[in-house]
Amino acid sequence: MRQTNTLKSSAKKTTLRIIRDNEQPDVKISRLVSTAWNFAYSALWNCTRFSSKEIDIAKEKITEYLSLSKNPEKAFLSFCQRVLLARQYVNKSAGRFIPLPSLWLDRNYEFGFAGTKAWYDEIKSVRESLPDYKAELRAMAEAVLEFSEEPTTQNYQYWRQYFIDKQTPGLLTLFQVIAVQQIGNA
Repeated sequence: MRQTNTLKSSAKKTTLRIIRDNEQPDVKISRLVSTAWNFAYSALWNCTRFSSKEIDIAKEKITEYLSLSKNPEKAFLSFCQRVLLARQYVNKSAGRFIPLPSLWLDRNYEFGFAGTKAWYDEIKSVRESLPDYKAELRAMAEAVLEFSEEPTTQNYQYWRQYFIDKQTPGLLTLFQVIAVQQIGNA
């Protein structure tokens, strides 16, 4: 849910809202890359400390993925859903793991992010007949994007309640971690 702020005007105080739709492409991509990295890190490697070099390489790979798209926001939503699919895969069985971000995000590494494309394509195919199939994945991606654009209490509470109502405690916890990371990195 997009929260809308109305322009409030009084004799004493005027509140203005920044409109991000008019951002320069590089600024928009940079913002999306930071949010995508925060999401992937929180979902797949939370509590793992990486060198700044490792993080920079990972962000370069995310930049490449988003920049190759005609619609970076749509690519971001796809990226997040694919990260969640990888998270689900790893959590299903002991012994599965996600390698370093620089390797996992390499578009030529078939056992990493590249390998999630077939899973995501299958979901998109099923959604043609069943639009709400795995809707929680899409909702999480939208929640992260919206909260990154408008990190307000109202927006946080909306998505928190959404994940509670949908009875998805894992996604609720992940959203809360991501929100804290987003605020902490702002």
